[in-house]
Amino acid sequence: MQSELTELEKKKTPRLPVYPVQATHPMNSSRLLLELMQLGGADANKSQGWDAVILRSAMRSLMLALQYRDPGIVHHSRRVAALSVGVAEQLGWEGRNLQVLEAACLLHDIGKVGIPDIILHKPGNLAPDEAELMGLLYRIAGDILQACGADSNVVQIVTQSHYHYNGATHNFSVIGSDVHQGARILAVADAYDSLVSSQVFRGALDHSEAMDVLQRGAGSQFDGNVISAMNRWFEFDQIPADLQDARHDQYQLSAEEIIEAGSLSHVFSYLYLLESLYHGFYVATPDGRVQVWNHGCEELLGISNEQIIGQPGLGGQIQYRKKSGQEPAPAECPIRLAIETGRTQSSELQVRRADGEWLSVEIQTLPLIDAAGHLQGVAEIFRDASAGREKGHYRDLRLMASRDALTHVANRGELQKHIDLEFNNCKERDFTHPFSIIFLDVDHFKKANDTYGHAAGDEVLISLARLLQHEMYSGELVARYGGEEFVVLCPETPMDTAFNKAERLRVAIENAKVVKTDEFRITASFGIAELEPGDEPDDVLQRADKALYISKHQGRNRTSKLTATQLRNHDPLMVKPSLATPDQFVCDVKLKACIAADMIVYKLKAFVDGIGAHLGKVTASSVTMRLGHRGLLGSWGATPDKQPVEVRLTIGDSRTTTQRGANLLVEIQVHIVPLGRVRVVEVFQTRCRSVLKDLREYLAADYDDMSE
Repeated sequence: MQSELTELEKKKTPRLPVYPVQATHPMNSSRLLLELMQLGGADANKSQGWDAVILRSAMRSLMLALQYRDPGIVHHSRRVAALSVGVAEQLGWEGRNLQVLEAACLLHDIGKVGIPDIILHKPGNLAPDEAELMGLLYRIAGDILQACGADSNVVQIVTQSHYHYNGATHNFSVIGSDVHQGARILAVADAYDSLVSSQVFRGALDHSEAMDVLQRGAGSQFDGNVISAMNRWFEFDQIPADLQDARHDQYQLSAEEIIEAGSLSHVFSYLYLLESLYHGFYVATPDGRVQVWNHGCEELLGISNEQIIGQPGLGGQIQYRKKSGQEPAPAECPIRLAIETGRTQSSELQVRRADGEWLSVEIQTLPLIDAAGHLQGVAEIFRDASAGREKGHYRDLRLMASRDALTHVANRGELQKHIDLEFNNCKERDFTHPFSIIFLDVDHFKKANDTYGHAAGDEVLISLARLLQHEMYSGELVARYGGEEFVVLCPETPMDTAFNKAERLRVAIENAKVVKTDEFRITASFGIAELEPGDEPDDVLQRADKALYISKHQGRNRTSKLTATQLRNHDPLMVKPSLATPDQFVCDVKLKACIAADMIVYKLKAFVDGIGAHLGKVTASSVTMRLGHRGLLGSWGATPDKQPVEVRLTIGDSRTTTQRGANLLVEIQVHIVPLGRVRVVEVFQTRCRSVLKDLREYLAADYDDMSE
């Protein structure tokens, strides 16, 4: 017995009881994590040539898994690798750096191995939960490449390849050159090949169209220098033959390769479960040398993979304590118990973050035991117990909070968050790279509902949202603002460029078939505004809304743009007073309504019912109403319903009726005064703008001095 123990100590692979279920069950966690771990092979083989970038055996296994999953992904990856290497050479890359880039490009889509066809090849818009699963593919790729012992630059290039150059994808924390140049090259090459290839939602673009799309994204989604290098390469150098011919010989997997690839596919599927359901996990060798430290662990514990991977004894960076605050006794250590018993341990402990904060976590500790009963490693899976509920619940809440339930694009709250982020980013850069907003509204949307039913109306909105997403290529955010209104936030985009984008969208909508009948086609009206110095975040959105109204007023199915100066000339309510004097707490505005005078009363009834106004004195030519409720102390509150105003409408007679084109415009004098105490004139002005916006919508009216 003593000699056997001595021999085991020499091997440093303690022999544990063999549990048949652990060794053979195809979805056993220990077996799958062990297979993940074994992708890394022996350390001695990683010192030179390709093996120093990524083990050839690991590369072979991963490429087999890609071929098994979808040969088209392999063909795409080869083309992207050829493109990227050519562009990199234009930028002065050489030697081992090109090998690193080529390996990253060949494996940039490795995370797709675990995604089902119904999501990966879905011809329609992805639902929020489907989109979130797709979003995990970069994390999965990082897990796999870490397990393979790939060069850290390979991991970084792949995991950053979806980052936008302007930082919009990561709250502007990683901007421009902060992104690995290899990732910026890969992003452009990947986009180019996707654009010139047929997709489930559109046909292939030609070279000039693809380059035009990339150029429009320069500075926002893509690095303009990389696009220029690609353009030079295409113009002056010999393009590889496999870029000119997308067809490749189909490699037929042998029976043994199919079994190997199928087994590895189970590992990918299991990783998607881990990434979806838990807050973090790591895999380590028996001596505590971390091999995989996933992104969730980085977020949960505040320790980057660069700080801990390869360090023995978990780098001494993970500390546990009981809920009582006491350190666990050695016999209570989950890792020790898992190794001694050969069984998974479940513990509720506290773990210390890098910043010193202690988190309550639920930990599952798994011994990774091979078929011979030898301990090959250990894995720990974390769930943040301090969050109170499982990760999936919070994911659902987060999606509900940020996505429109019908169209699955961003909702109004998410739009406002991104506008604020863009505003702060522009402000830090002295408004040198302003953003623009495209505000659009479906023309005559009521016709779709009345003629074809509400189901057809919903179909219009869903199809329109999908079209907007497919037509936007430069890091824009598409959001549903409400009803049939949508907003497109265009980072680092001047007004004229946004105008051209809007016109392209307008024509695409006009030519699209969005309901299942040839008898009905929709159009949309657009308004454009650009952030200007002195603006607050809401100002640019309000200007875009006003520009949209101009398009509606001038006949619909057109695009209008509006600057702050133009708006002040037409709308005195948008002028922010510099001094709050008593007479500024009175609003007098003249509207012109394109409606018969005897129909105004019916429109006003809809207005009163729609916003809950209280009618006061009513005569043949005037209506007085009260909006909002006075508080107990008579002061205004923070919300419109607690900001009471009195509104008096005086309807003009035939002497004030004017002709505009074929329409008769009835004059309506609007007089608004506050009820109760309001101290800040801007608050009153904002309330007036809101009331006037509702009045104009219900009465189909415009300001009297709005130019045509």
